[in-house]
Amino acid sequence: MTGDLRAELAVELQFYGLLDRVMPYYAQGQTGVALLKSACSAGATKRALQTAVAQARALVFDLGSTNPWLDEDFQDARYAITDRVVNGAPVWEHEGGERFMYRTGNGMMMISDEESCAAGAADGMVYNSVDSPDVQAPTQLRSKRWRSNEVSTLEPQYTTAGATEEDPWVNVPDMYMTAVHGLDDADPAMAAALRQLATL
Repeated sequence: MTGDLRAELAVELQFYGLLDRVMPYYAQGQTGVALLKSACSAGATKRALQTAVAQARALVFDLGSTNPWLDEDFQDARYAITDRVVNGAPVWEHEGGERFMYRTGNGMMMISDEESCAAGAADGMVYNSVDSPDVQAPTQLRSKRWRSNEVSTLEPQYTTAGATEEDPWVNVPDMYMTAVHGLDDADPAMAAALRQLATL
């Protein structure tokens, strides 16, 4: 099915409330295509293309700890990319719609509520302490650098983890991130970005 036909079908399915059932993650795929096309625009840099490719491969992912550590609202959580941008990076929304993963002003990935997300603030419930510009998508974050606070951590684990008033954050053991959906190399927008990237 061509892109135009898929778009027409998506409009019809959306009207009848069937889009998520028949074409799951269609909206996220369109966001990925938009990221890639923007990166392929005239004068695009190698870094912009690499970032768009990495993000388009991680449109939807699962996040959690393999050991009991996080509160149930944060354990085995699924995040999907949105068309929102905060601090120059896309925002991923929790499937429940109450939390968001975004890049803070100091470059770290934070999970927080709508208010903090809109402000791009370093104020949340879980974050990854890696702030390297080489990390272009959440799935590239180092698993041993995740930290949680009292709100997001199971009470027994938080009590024994050594948090203090000066540092209320504790290290999350055995954090995992698993990509659930992303554009593959055969997607036309992805293929075009990869071809352009190969010439740089």
